[in-house]
Amino acid sequence: MTVFSIEVVPKDPLWKIDLLTYIIEKLGFSGIWLSEHPHNRSSFITSSHLLKRTSRIWIGLGVINPYTINPFVIAQLTASLTELAPNRVKIAIGAGDKTTLESIGIERIKPLEKIRETITIIRALLTEKQVTIGQAHGRLDFNPRSRVSIYVGAQGPRMLQQGGEIGDGVLVNYSDLEDLKWAYGEVKKGAERVNRSMEDIDVAAYLTISIDEDLEKAIKTATPYTAYILCGLPSNILEGLNIREEEIACIREVIRKADWLKLYSLISPEIVKKLAIICRPEKLKETIEDIIKIGYNQIVFGAPLGPRILQSLKKIREVVNEIHRVC
Repeated sequence: MTVFSIEVVPKDPLWKIDLLTYIIEKLGFSGIWLSEHPHNRSSFITSSHLLKRTSRIWIGLGVINPYTINPFVIAQLTASLTELAPNRVKIAIGAGDKTTLESIGIERIKPLEKIRETITIIRALLTEKQVTIGQAHGRLDFNPRSRVSIYVGAQGPRMLQQGGEIGDGVLVNYSDLEDLKWAYGEVKKGAERVNRSMEDIDVAAYLTISIDEDLEKAIKTATPYTAYILCGLPSNILEGLNIREEEIACIREVIRKADWLKLYSLISPEIVKKLAIICRPEKLKETIEDIIKIGYNQIVFGAPLGPRILQSLKKIREVVNEIHRVC
């Protein structure tokens, strides 16, 4: 059965995030993904609060990158969270947003190798409590209370394939149906390379979604989110969008300066609709069913959800209920 979860961006005060998570749990979603970004609140600290305030849903942290948080520290923090809520913690590891990393003075070097090494370190520490990688020797002096699923956050073809090779799951950050088909195929290539069954991999469509009866408002709400996606897309997807490199450079500069008003003049509604699911609530069910048919095991309804987030959550829950009734 398909799993349905919600992305929560920890940009608001904790009391607001607490209330939103309470509503998500009451509505019956399986879990939430707390996005990690250096400009927002720490996903690890936020999750430690939320895991104590909830009783059923799991919390996924992602995408965590090893350039801002050392892999040994990621393992330590993750193992600590399992003491708060055994069997309710997941993590996703990815290379991080290149534009943001550069803005804080971090160079993203050899992302494929770095992610593979990071997952090797974390998995070993969480299962065997010790690991040696090159000159680095690490250990945990306490036992994690439960197993932790490790996802790979991926967009490019080689990272998607690597996710199919080594991930317990893969978070695929696309919303366009054709892009999602292509990405699923890349994950499958990686799985087949190491003789893994796709049934053993939780392939999650991490959607950027904005629903409302007023489509203009829905587009405006989603534009800042699609700007970050746009700056991290692989070349094959960018070519299909017909966007010049100098345009991407302008968008990166706007993001760096947080000049959000200017952003609306740089990204057309057509691009937003390509990178996010923009629709009226009644059209959402058909779109989600098409994504499930591709083979995705999990649907992550990602931010911003819509101009009116609580109304969007209720509409999304109605869609999920309809899909479950059909299944």
